[in-house]
Amino acid sequence: MIYTRHFIFGLTSFLVLTACQKTSTDNLKETQLCLNNSAPSEARTCLEKISSDTSAQANKLRCAGIFISEGFNSPASFTTALDQINGSGSCTGGCSSTIDAMNSFNFHSGDNSDATNREHNLAVSLEAFNYCSAAETNIYMQISSIFRIGTLAAMTAYATTNGATPTVDQIKTAVGSLSNSDVGAIVMTTYSTSCQNLTTASDATKKYCAELETAVNGGTTEDAIGACLKKKLADPAATCP
Repeated sequence: MIYTRHFIFGLTSFLVLTACQKTSTDNLKETQLCLNNSAPSEARTCLEKISSDTSAQANKLRCAGIFISEGFNSPASFTTALDQINGSGSCTGGCSSTIDAMNSFNFHSGDNSDATNREHNLAVSLEAFNYCSAAETNIYMQISSIFRIGTLAAMTAYATTNGATPTVDQIKTAVGSLSNSDVGAIVMTTYSTSCQNLTTASDATKKYCAELETAVNGGTTEDAIGACLKKKLADPAATCP
């Protein structure tokens, strides 16, 4: 009887504890609610609830959380802003309109005359790209790749402007100086994960993916693919190789 009583008490305690434990779905919902209602400075704290969750939905929230923490809204809200890709580039002497998007879409918080701060922004862009690429949501992947290349270019440009905001021409020049293999790796990841089914995609997305496709078809290595995209961004009429 004593053993039975102890067993029943133990089983009851287990059931109570189990009932009180939150499911991963609960944590995802709470994280989403937290992000919806938090200031940018608090966004990363919201992500603590899903620190051990590796699902696509969790990575989508991490992706959004990084953008919010940097003063941007969720990447999905950039869809309208991406429409500038449908226009003509505003660079002197011409360029792809994607350069204009990169001039707007980059992480640049803090004093960018300081090399350590520039490294921080580069780290944030890589973090966002990695999480967004695992989010299984095309617009997140595409936006994060523009931000990644845009931040690489912007931080390169900031190093020459003494912290002054770069112009679109300076971004164009900076893109041309980026590592071919770094750009190529971004192109390959973005194209393979988010540019395969564009039936319902916006015209801006189709144009950006077409640029990536040209780069992928223009080389067999990351170096060659990156060189091709840089060439197309500088001159949309250029051919590869």
